[in-house]
Amino acid sequence: MTMPPPPDGYSTGQAPLRGSRPKEVEISFWLWIATFVLGVVGSIIAYNQVRAETIDRALAQNPAVDQSTVESVTTAAFVIGIVVGLLVVAAELVFMFLMRGGRNWARIVLAVLGGVGVLFGLMGLAIGMGSGIGVLQLLLLIGAIVTMFLPASNAWFQPRRPEF
Repeated sequence: MTMPPPPDGYSTGQAPLRGSRPKEVEISFWLWIATFVLGVVGSIIAYNQVRAETIDRALAQNPAVDQSTVESVTTAAFVIGIVVGLLVVAAELVFMFLMRGGRNWARIVLAVLGGVGVLFGLMGLAIGMGSGIGVLQLLLLIGAIVTMFLPASNAWFQPRRPEF
């Protein structure tokens, strides 16, 4: 059984349709993706170098420990770190697509995660740990956050009230 249409002058109580996605939201999305890709590439590049440095440092501090033991423990710690990192990256990727789809809460989550990323990026630069990829990633991240909150983006993310 179907409901009859509402009388003239009344609506169905559904929220009005959201307009087309502003270019600012699309730019923000692609800046987030670029930041994401640079982070993954940078992590892959740094993995072997950081792992080797960690093993060397551990052996220098504890020469009595067997090298294979240090390598095994270091590898296990890195694998755990990679798994946790992949879970965070997967969640972040989901938030990116939800933000692109108009979910304001996902935009807020990305802004918080991005703010933490900017903070750590600036701290890394301050202590001389910045790399070319890191600086580029930081600039892209700032751009992604800013474009999410430009006036056109803000208007698009506003909740729609049902029409009665």
